[in-house]
Order: sequence, then structure tokens, then C-alpha cells
Amino acid sequence: MDVATARGLPPVNSQVTFLYYDDLASPERFYGEMLGLEKTFDKGWVKFFRATEHSYIGLVEQAKGHHNTSEAKSVMVSLESPELEAWYERMKAKGVDFVVHLDTDMSAGRLVSTFLMRDPGGYSVEFFRFNRLD
Repeated sequence: MDVATARGLPPVNSQVTFLYYDDLASPERFYGEMLGLEKTFDKGWVKFFRATEHSYIGLVEQAKGHHNTSEAKSVMVSLESPELEAWYERMKAKGVDFVVHLDTDMSAGRLVSTFLMRDPGGYSVEFFRFNRLD
């Protein structure tokens, strides 16, 4: 029995975080080619990329979506991975412009290791790993 059912909640099968853009060409390349995420849905003006088995990043053309783009990008896509260094090397090889470079120094009792970049629309994309502090 899953946690939601155990708590008496109706089931939720998946989760999508929608990001809005004026044009989808560059973000589609970023999430599909640079990150290598699988595109699972494409209606032209809305596209889904699988981040995990049940979570997706949705790219939406603002002219047809429910929201408009804005200068302030107050949404961050965070992806947790035990293979943080491999993701960092992959993104470095792809020529990504990092906002925060990978720092795995845990001497200060850091709970997470992370690196941060921006997608073509200015949204923050973070990869992180929870650190064991034994």
C-alpha cells in the first residue's frame, strides 16, 4: 500500500512541473538533447519530458497555455541524483553555463551537494544529492 492510500487520500499517478516560454525550440533542445530526458508527449505548444518514472517537466508556449512568461523566474527544477558528479561532467561537456559549480566539500557539515544552471528561458535547474552525515 502506498503512502497516499495509507493516509486515506485518492491516488496521484504522476507529477508535472510546467514552465512557460515564448518559443519552445531552445528549451526543447535543452531538456531533450543536453539533459537527455525522454520526450513523452508533444502537442506542438506543450511538450513533456520524463525526469523520473512518474515526474515530468512540461514546456508550454505561453500563447496557448494558462500562464504568461515573466522576467522573474520564481520556479526552480531540482533533480536529485546519487550520481551527481556524472551529471556535472555531462553538463560541463555539453557547454552549460553554470550559475553554481559543483562543490562536494562536506567539511562544513553540508546536507546537500549541488550544482545549478539556467535553462534557455532563465529557469534555474539544479542537480543535487543528499549527503550522509554520520
